[in-house]
Amino acid sequence: MDTKKIVIPGELLSDDSSLSGSGTYVSGGKVYASVCGLLIQKGKLSVHPLSGPYLPKKNDLVIGYVTVVTSSNWIFDIGCPYEGLLHVTEYPIRVPSEEMQNHFTIGDTVLLKVTDVNAEMKIELTYKDSACRKLTRGRLVDVSSSKISRIIGRSGAMISMLKAKTRCDIFVGGNGRIWMDGSSESMDILMGALKKIEAEAHVSGLTDLTAAYIDKQYKLLNPETDFIADIPAEGTDSENLSAQVKSALKKKNDSLKSGGKKERKGKQSTKSADTVAADTVADTATAAAADNAALASVGSKATKTTPVSVQKSKVPKNKAQSVSVSENCTCFNSVFFTHPPAGGDKSDR
Repeated sequence: MDTKKIVIPGELLSDDSSLSGSGTYVSGGKVYASVCGLLIQKGKLSVHPLSGPYLPKKNDLVIGYVTVVTSSNWIFDIGCPYEGLLHVTEYPIRVPSEEMQNHFTIGDTVLLKVTDVNAEMKIELTYKDSACRKLTRGRLVDVSSSKISRIIGRSGAMISMLKAKTRCDIFVGGNGRIWMDGSSESMDILMGALKKIEAEAHVSGLTDLTAAYIDKQYKLLNPETDFIADIPAEGTDSENLSAQVKSALKKKNDSLKSGGKKERKGKQSTKSADTVAADTVADTATAAAADNAALASVGSKATKTTPVSVQKSKVPKNKAQSVSVSENCTCFNSVFFTHPPAGGDKSDR
């Protein structure tokens, strides 16, 4: 049997009921697909949905927003049709009712673990796992939860490449929320790469294509640096930018090749140029006046060329202002969280 194909709900997958995994159900001792998606067999049969809302499972790590604080519970939006419940007993330390808001308040962003999901879709969460923490800086981006496995990649290849290329800290929540922390430019590029992966999840060789995309974006930000990545000839949104980069590199190489020839020609023509200049000066003014004019001309040119050595910022002024405004924002999606951590426990990010 093909272990990797698209299946539809109700399609027979196996006669062995022991192979039933996520996205499947058993009827009459046989395994059927319960959703439309990609069938994968790794020990058991599972169907990864191609689209649809996030449905939590036990042991999922998710990123949630506090929506309600009661005397004994924090209620979280975890990006699915049902809310997640964090009971006060699932906090690492004892928290009195009157201090609930001192630990988590409405709008806080927290990394949590799902401990149980019952038949009525009551979702219980914990903050006791070592991976759990409060997110107090960085940026969040939402992607389809069905594309999370593609963003992580086989054996973590894709996510490892994204971390190495952008030098950002990244955490991928099972509910489709991705947290990142790094420089503003790197996070912008990383967000573009994530959207590319989400849109082209069906494309083979996507890890290499995404790596080339990231290299290309950094090259556009810093044209003076050496461009080390191959630009793929693919129909992406940045294909026109790719042509511009190639053209610029060709002009630079042509310039370097012709530089030596121009220098040699310049030395050979120095004498004749001086003679012509002397004849012209002799016809229009005295030698002393010519010297003074030449000195004035040289001084003027030196003054005009001095600022050339100053390196200018690659970020437009209006862009820098917009980033500054974003960093002071405390909204939920695709924003910065730069306020200092609240409390001292598990708030190092």
